[in-house]
Amino acid sequence: MPGWFKLTARVREKEAFLLWLAESGTRGVWEVDDRTLVAYALSPFPPPPESLVESFTQEEEAGEDWERKWREGFTTVWAAGDVTVRPPWEKATGAPFDLVIYPAFAFGTGHHPTTVLCLRMIRKYLREGMAFLDVGTGSGVLAFLAWKMRARPIVAVDCDPLACAEFERNAALNGIPREDVTLVDDFALVRGTFDCVVVNISASFCHRHFRDLSGRLREGGHLILSGFTEKDLIPLLEGAHSQHLRDVEIAEDSSWVVVVLRRFPVV
Repeated sequence: MPGWFKLTARVREKEAFLLWLAESGTRGVWEVDDRTLVAYALSPFPPPPESLVESFTQEEEAGEDWERKWREGFTTVWAAGDVTVRPPWEKATGAPFDLVIYPAFAFGTGHHPTTVLCLRMIRKYLREGMAFLDVGTGSGVLAFLAWKMRARPIVAVDCDPLACAEFERNAALNGIPREDVTLVDDFALVRGTFDCVVVNISASFCHRHFRDLSGRLREGGHLILSGFTEKDLIPLLEGAHSQHLRDVEIAEDSSWVVVVLRRFPVV
């Protein structure tokens, strides 16, 4: 087996760094936390641009070690009582909502707390026939749960071409007809209103787009926000309240937070 070169980086610009990895012969990558990525290639990586990373290390591993460690890092996750997320090499769980995600360049393998929190809230608040919008879809895992729950129509948004490619692959793995989920690359292109909108990106994105997010939400609909930690919670709630959104549930996991907001009529 050939040796593998392992690059561990603390990133400044995650999306741009993923694009750089794709151009550098990367064969596999996973997200340790929100800003730490580990990538593997068959030849040494060039030094990453300083504009993309705060720090990085590079080391060589035996091929057997990489293959084993990479697969061990992605096992089945029970996100809720009847929702599982698994890589395609693991057996079907038999859960009513068994999601298959190939771990690659897109966020959303089910191992990050924000993904699990969002899956739980979608399972709790979404109902069959509701219109669903997933902003920053990544791997597509949240949109795919909505599809399996029979939400319709479903729109997913992501500006990252790597994420869009992974979305297409994962849709096929889950047997989802492409015409059942509309994928767009710009939030500004989204039209209409939705019963449930999910944004698992960052607090700063939410602050910039609260008006637009509220405008895409039907009266009585739910907005599920995550991708931020406890320190961002109070300012985020203040921004939400200014757009006539009221929090109905807040949950936390390892300092990561999800907030469920409801759009009430303006009086």
